[in-house]
Amino acid sequence: MTIEYFKSQFYQGFERIHLNNSGLAPISAPARDRILYWGNRFYNEGFYTDLDYVNDVKKSRENLSKLIGCEDSEIAFFQSTASAVSQLAMQFPLEPGDEVIMWTEEYGSHLYPWQEACKRKEANLVLVNSDENLATPYMKLVEKITPKTKIIAVSWVQFLTGAKTDLSSLGKVTKEKGIFLFVDIIQGLGLHPFHMKDLNVDAVASGSHKWLFSPVGVGFLALDQKHIGKIKPHNVGSYTFGTCDDPTSLECIPKLDALKFEAGSKQVLEITALGASVALLNQTKIETIEKETLKLAYKLREGLEKKNYKVHSPYELENHQTAIVNFIPKNNTIDALKSLPCNYAIRGPGVRLSPAAFTTEDVIERVLKVL
Repeated sequence: MTIEYFKSQFYQGFERIHLNNSGLAPISAPARDRILYWGNRFYNEGFYTDLDYVNDVKKSRENLSKLIGCEDSEIAFFQSTASAVSQLAMQFPLEPGDEVIMWTEEYGSHLYPWQEACKRKEANLVLVNSDENLATPYMKLVEKITPKTKIIAVSWVQFLTGAKTDLSSLGKVTKEKGIFLFVDIIQGLGLHPFHMKDLNVDAVASGSHKWLFSPVGVGFLALDQKHIGKIKPHNVGSYTFGTCDDPTSLECIPKLDALKFEAGSKQVLEITALGASVALLNQTKIETIEKETLKLAYKLREGLEKKNYKVHSPYELENHQTAIVNFIPKNNTIDALKSLPCNYAIRGPGVRLSPAAFTTEDVIERVLKVL
């Protein structure tokens, strides 16, 4: 599908500007339509939808597996990214004195579960400072590795300035040294090409509401099958072992794939909407979406720098590799953005704007004009 068709699948009203897509993006038309479809069927049919919605959730899992580069049986759905991270962090077999390495700039939903897991298990959380302009060169993580290092847990794309960690290089090191590599991919999945197995990543977590253009309320964990048997379910229910219709048995054993981490009923509306939106991404191709998004971010950054705004980024303008543009505001910057209105986020050193592939060049020009 063309980028023009992709853009047509989003509301293009003139009254609001969406430039906080790395925070909370609008949902796509396919996602909206799936919610309406199941809302109507649940209203009209109730229990008679049972088999159909189960199959649609399965289809969503399959669409997502293509985007991540894993098997659909390696994916578990949760209520949020934080819940997905917590499942792995709280149940990872850490011993006293073991080390977990992370960047200092990690977002709270990624940082706090690992911090709490280390406290409970008397492991050590090793925080690594970023480089100049908040860059995240992977060698700074490698330099902190010791014989006690069990996990490196990092965000692929940092939420402050869009700095990317070189997962290809980092994954080669962790595989060679037998260190578990966990990656929070919420700021990159759907925006940049990704393949979990090719990168030697052991597990990832993400959520629905940023570059996947789906409703808030779905997180997911993808865990390589070779590790699933080592990780116990954090929450337990009927679906840990089978289905809600299975007779109760004290002798049952957990499922052998990632579905054992899903304790009970699914968020059907949100998960099926996510699947529909991911199908749109897969059909458009992530390389096409990335190219358009980076072009728009470049145009925004170039315009800001021409207006003498200071842009925080580990990249130079000619090598701008992220959708995120973080800049120091002037006295009237916030009022100007609110006047459009244009949504934004205050993050780290300044104001964070982040266009998406559905954004038009006219929108960028409107924002630059008021700034």
